[in-house]
Amino acid sequence: MPLSVGDLLGLPGLGLKLVAGAAGVDRAVRWVHTSELEDPTPWLNGGELLLTTGMALKGSPGLQRSYLQRLVAADLAGLGFGVGFGFDEVPRAIVRAADKGGFPILEVPYPVPFIAISEAVSSGLSEDRVRDAQMSVEVHERLAALVSGGSGPADVLDEVVSLAGGWALLFDIRGHLIARSVHQATDPLDPREIWEGLPRGLVERRGPTTSADMGPRGAQVGLAVVAGKRHEGVLVFGKGRRLEGRDRIVVRHAVTVLGLLLASRRAVIEAERRIAGDILADAFEGRTEGDELERRLELVGFSPGRPVTAVIVEIPTETDAGLLEDLVWTVDAALGLRFPHVRTLAIGGRIAALVVAGDRDALASGALQEVIAAAGEDGVGPDALRVAVGEPVATSAARHSYLTAVFALRAAPESRRIVTPRDLGSYGFLLGARPTGVLEGYVRSVLGSLMDRDQDKDSELVTSVRAFIAAGGRWEPGAAALGVHRHTLRYRVRQAEELLGRDLSRAEDRLEVWLALKALELLEG
Repeated sequence: MPLSVGDLLGLPGLGLKLVAGAAGVDRAVRWVHTSELEDPTPWLNGGELLLTTGMALKGSPGLQRSYLQRLVAADLAGLGFGVGFGFDEVPRAIVRAADKGGFPILEVPYPVPFIAISEAVSSGLSEDRVRDAQMSVEVHERLAALVSGGSGPADVLDEVVSLAGGWALLFDIRGHLIARSVHQATDPLDPREIWEGLPRGLVERRGPTTSADMGPRGAQVGLAVVAGKRHEGVLVFGKGRRLEGRDRIVVRHAVTVLGLLLASRRAVIEAERRIAGDILADAFEGRTEGDELERRLELVGFSPGRPVTAVIVEIPTETDAGLLEDLVWTVDAALGLRFPHVRTLAIGGRIAALVVAGDRDALASGALQEVIAAAGEDGVGPDALRVAVGEPVATSAARHSYLTAVFALRAAPESRRIVTPRDLGSYGFLLGARPTGVLEGYVRSVLGSLMDRDQDKDSELVTSVRAFIAAGGRWEPGAAALGVHRHTLRYRVRQAEELLGRDLSRAEDRLEVWLALKALELLEG
C-alpha cells in the first residue's frame, strides 16, 4: 500500500493532528515539499504533502481560501501547517475550505521541525519501494512456477485472482475467450460485452498496449499480451474499486507470463495451420475432391452440409516471403474477427482462405474492411489490396469456389477492389461446364493441334494466338505483349491458322478459339 496522509498521523515523535479534510486522509503521499509562497503550485507536480508556517497567509480569509483552492486544484496530497510562528492555530477559512473539498490538513506542533516530517516520509516511501520489489519478486516466482510446472492460461488467471482479487479474462486477438477466473464475490460478467468495449488498438501492432476504465462495475484495465512483435491476445482485469499498486504489479507480471504461454500456443496453432494449409492447397489445386476432400476438411473444422466460400486477397507482386507469411497471419486474424471459422494459406502469390459461407456481398465488403485495417499494420497500403469472393459451395467442391474467385480477379478491372462471381464474364460460362472432362474435351477439339506442336517443337503457338486475340487482332500490340517483332507474330499466327483450320480474321472463328483459350486457363488453374 502506498504511504497515505493518514499513515503520518500514527508516526511516533511527530505529534501530527488532523484538523480538517478527514475525507481525504487516504490520499497517497508522493513526496514532501516546503514553501512559504502565496502560490507554490507552479513548482509542484501533484501528490506532494506541502509544509508551510503560513507566512504568506496573514491577509484576508478570501486570500486564505484562494490559497487552499489552488492546492486542491494542483492535486496535492495534503497540507502540513506549522503553528506557533505566524498562527497559533490553522486559520478557520482554510479549515472550512479544506473540509468542503475533502483536502486533509495536518497541524504540525511548534517543536517538530519540517525536516523530521520529510525524513519520515522519505523512509516510508523507501519501505514502500522495498515492499513493491519484494512483492514483484514473489509474484514473478509464483507465476513462473506455474509455467515451469506445465500450467495453462486458466491457471495463471486463477493465481492472478488469488493474489489480487477481482476478475480476469483472457481473449485471443479475434476476441475468443481463452480463459477466465472470477472471485466468488464478483457480479456475473459478460465476456462479449467486455471485449466489445475495449479499444481495437489493443490487438494492433502499432496500437496502445494498455487501456483503463472506471465505471459502474468498478475499475478495469486491459493490456495487450505481446510476445516478440506479435500481439497474442488481451488480458482484462477488474475489481469493484480503484486498482492498487499490488494489483498492477500482479497484472503486469501476468501479461509477461501469458505472452510466453500464448507464444507456445501459437506454435501449436502454426503446426495445425500448416496441416490445414496442405489440405486446402490440395483442394484448391484439384489434387483432392469429392468425398475424400469433404472428409479431410471436416478434420480441420468444416462440417459437411455447411456451404463454404473461398476468399482471395491479392497483394503486391513484389511482396517478399517474410512479409507474405506475416500477411497470412494478419489476414487469418482479420477474417477471424468477422467469420466464425477460417483457414488461410499462401498460394500462387496470393492469400487464400476458406470460410463458412454467408451473404456474398456482405462477406466481400466485410473481408476487405477487416483486411485493409489489419494489413496497414504490416505496412501494406489499402490501394495495394484486392479481395475476391467465390461462389458458396459444398465442402467437396471447394476448388470451384476458389476458381470463381481467382478468375473473377482476372476478369474484373484492376481498379475494382471488391470482386465477386458477377465479375466472371465468359469465365462464368466456362466454369459452368462441369465436370472437368467436358472442358478438356472442348479444349482438345479446338486447340489440340497447337498444343501438340508446342510440345514437340516449343513453337509457342498457343501463347502467340492468345496475345493476338487479346490485342483485338492487331499485330503491333500483340507482338509488343510477347516481346517479338510483328513479322514473327504474323508467321506464328499463319502457322496456327493452318493447324486449326480456322481463319482468325473472322470474328466467329476468333471467338471459338478465344473460348477454348479461356477454358485452357481454367484447366491450368
